[in-house]
Amino acid sequence: MKKLLSCIIIGIVVLGGLGVVVTATHQNRNNPQRYVTTNSFYEDELDQSMTDYDGTLPVGYAILGNYTNLSVAQSFIPQKELLTRIQFLMACNASTSKPCIVAIRDNLTEENLAVCSLAPSEFPVVNGTPTEDQLEWIDFYCGDIWVTPGQVYYIVIYTKNIIGNFYWIAGNGTNIYPNGTAFLSVDDGNTWGEFTDVDGCFKTYGLRETFLEITMKNISFFGLSYEIKNVGNVTAWDVEIDMTVKSGIFGRIKFFGNGTASELQPGFTLGAGAGTIFGLGTITIFMRVYATNVKEMSIERNATVLLFLILLQ
Repeated sequence: MKKLLSCIIIGIVVLGGLGVVVTATHQNRNNPQRYVTTNSFYEDELDQSMTDYDGTLPVGYAILGNYTNLSVAQSFIPQKELLTRIQFLMACNASTSKPCIVAIRDNLTEENLAVCSLAPSEFPVVNGTPTEDQLEWIDFYCGDIWVTPGQVYYIVIYTKNIIGNFYWIAGNGTNIYPNGTAFLSVDDGNTWGEFTDVDGCFKTYGLRETFLEITMKNISFFGLSYEIKNVGNVTAWDVEIDMTVKSGIFGRIKFFGNGTASELQPGFTLGAGAGTIFGLGTITIFMRVYATNVKEMSIERNATVLLFLILLQ
């Protein structure tokens, strides 16, 4: 713990003396986010982590040499295409009153990709500097975020700048995590300093991307028939299917349908009919398919309806 705290205290002095280390165009902010929120039941997997505890430092307005409001960031390089949640080894001070905020960015000084917050009641409460057994792994769910494996991302942690409002976060004063490093800000995220020998205790979880294939039958009586096949290498979770059929003579043919599947394993197929369609004329069939770890895909086909007979063009 002494090594971690000494690194941070020296770093704060350096930040205070040099001013701008990394210039930001905006402070910490809550902007519209590029993420998908779902009621999913998928089984996500550990991606990146550093769990070797060496000590703690405060995030927020705590006394560390003097009154300083600290924001912390940890860079990491994901290996899975979907980031589902993040964990930090943390606690909160007994005087903490405002939420702990976590943001995900692909550039430390630019817009958030996602943001979430947790109230102090979600953390173990401590008086004074905590010991390791007083800390807990805290889950932050910021939505399911598509990321690029091999690219650097940043987890930014901060809270409201009020005296006595701070959280404790665990870390290590040696360079244990090889794919990232810690950053500190003492001015509400305006500027950041990098600490190459410091890492936070964190875990990221995610899913691998998979791919689906849509097939419509050429001829079908009494409705439309389709198949959704998983042509990727991992399970597709929470598959959603939406279908719309419109037009016909005088625009009288209309059909809306949907389907779901909790999972679709590699090589397996979902087959279904979309219900009875009756009429005369040309129709347009639009189908949209997506899943937690499948980017949205769609297909549009024209067909001719002769009473109950559907002929795909």
